Amino acid sequence: MCGIAGIVHFDGRSPSSETVEGMIRLLAHRGPDGERTWSCPEAALGHARLRIIDLSPASDQPFLSEDGKTALVYNGEVYNYRELRTELASRGHVFRTAGDTEVVLRAYEEWGINCPAHLNGMFAIAIWDGRKRQIFLSRDRFGEKPLFYWTDGRRLIFASEIKSILADKDVGRQPDPANLRRYLSTGDMDIGESTFIAGIAAVPASHSLIWSPDGTRRRARYWSPRRPGHNDGAASGSSHRTEQFRELLEDAVRLRLRSDVNVGTSLSGGLDSSSIIGMVRNLSESEAVPRRTFSARFRDHKFDEGEYIAAATASVPAYAHETWIDADGFLQALPALQWAQEAPFGGTSVYAQWEVMRLAKEHDTIVLLDGQGADELLGGYTTAYGMYWSHLLYRGQLVRLGREVAAYSRRYGFSSVTALYGLYYSIPERLRAALAERYYRATAIMSPDLRHAHRPSGRSPGLPGLQRLHGLLSQQLMTTSLPELLRYADRNSMAFSREVRLPFLDHRLVEFVLGLPAEDLIGGAVTKKILRRAMRGLVPDKILDRRDKVGFAPPQERWLRGPLAGWLNETLGAAEQRTDIFDAEGVRAVRTEFHAGGPDTLAWRIASTETWFQHFLDRRVSPPRA
Repeated sequence: MCGIAGIVHFDGRSPSSETVEGMIRLLAHRGPDGERTWSCPEAALGHARLRIIDLSPASDQPFLSEDGKTALVYNGEVYNYRELRTELASRGHVFRTAGDTEVVLRAYEEWGINCPAHLNGMFAIAIWDGRKRQIFLSRDRFGEKPLFYWTDGRRLIFASEIKSILADKDVGRQPDPANLRRYLSTGDMDIGESTFIAGIAAVPASHSLIWSPDGTRRRARYWSPRRPGHNDGAASGSSHRTEQFRELLEDAVRLRLRSDVNVGTSLSGGLDSSSIIGMVRNLSESEAVPRRTFSARFRDHKFDEGEYIAAATASVPAYAHETWIDADGFLQALPALQWAQEAPFGGTSVYAQWEVMRLAKEHDTIVLLDGQGADELLGGYTTAYGMYWSHLLYRGQLVRLGREVAAYSRRYGFSSVTALYGLYYSIPERLRAALAERYYRATAIMSPDLRHAHRPSGRSPGLPGLQRLHGLLSQQLMTTSLPELLRYADRNSMAFSREVRLPFLDHRLVEFVLGLPAEDLIGGAVTKKILRRAMRGLVPDKILDRRDKVGFAPPQERWLRGPLAGWLNETLGAAEQRTDIFDAEGVRAVRTEFHAGGPDTLAWRIASTETWFQHFLDRRVSPPRA
């Protein structure tokens, strides 16, 4: 896991190596094991390395071809590098290292811009091809690893983090009004290619971009969620589908255990992370099996999952490490946390994950497996019920719809809010934005300029060729939910030079699940049904049979009305003075409503936005200590 940066000139001038060196220094937290740069007349590349596979200097980057004309900088892990190495060797490629970095370069030499389709992993790749005089940028299928760029037509600047691009004095530091407006209105973040900084874009997940100094620009999507006809999951029996699912998940875990450094797991006590450690226990003793778990605990019993954490670790067994989360720690960490995140964030749960990464660093565990992505893939959120009801309604299965609503009502007590919340995510973004505005009236807190900022274009729900439920879930995977969570995980882990690996995002598993009958995912008021079936015997029944969902979630509203009340008032007061973004009277009205017992939604969004300005956009000095 590393940090990458670079500059390519399209106007005949040579890029500044000193600028790239400065960019890489700002990424030292991502790669504390060494920094290197390389340059040629048209390009300069930089790399900060965190050694995980092949710890020798032979795999240091920038990594050059034998003739020195092709240079690679790469952030991430390719888990199937051993299999690819064997295949590429059979095609005549000769290897001089034992790591995955050289495999990526050889894959590019063999398959060109189609090479990402052969990689099973998380990655952000930049390759300067001196023969073709082009820069090739590519990002993994789900966007686990970040890659940003800025261009003025004469040159291209790219980096793993936005702050690194802002090190160039010619890049503006203005907020993007459309994204700010969307966040304040709906809470949506990390949607599409634009960022919260005007002019800086993200390379889209599953895409490659190619630029040449002669003006050539190309964009290619190398992967998208596959249609059900591409696998036979739906045609087989339930028990066979469960076994196939279990085998795919186990192989995803096995590949992600490959490491030359210590490996552990994040453990919330929920089904997903408990399934990961259950799979680990099921693997051969010859594997590099993690024996450490890292968990967040809360003094408030409503949010604490200690009993489930204890049940999961007792079944492995494992050395369990825990960190206790409180509001004072949040305030102390906030400047560094905000600097790391580079954008507003959706709530204080980000801080819980931050402390888990700190805990892993304290115990010298560099790689952590995590269950993230399972909720989006398998329908684990409460909203999935509404999505499933929408699916049944869309297919005209009214009798089944009635049974499902009745089953939900018996288990949880029927709430129209629950149904509407799920159905809300089944409609196009533009309509969702209109409904959110009608409910929250967020335009009242915005300045006139921000209020009239361009609305992002709407999107129809789902992807072509998928069942309606699967299409809605794939939107969570690719667009509305997971990208935000992946940003949290990447920045939190890399702030402490840790690496997070996500078995549920193995693309083979994702493709299989998107071809399953909807009833394998949700039914009878039970979510993630196939995972529960597959894990029976590997995960304690106490965890498999639970129906509540908590995760790393602090008691945010209680904090804001108690130990964080002073911080909230001060931050909202500062927001009132930022009249280019906020309407002072609107902010005061939100504060009054919150103190009168109203919801914390808008109060948090205002405070998070103001904090982003204070600790990231307004900051021009060295980062705060984590």
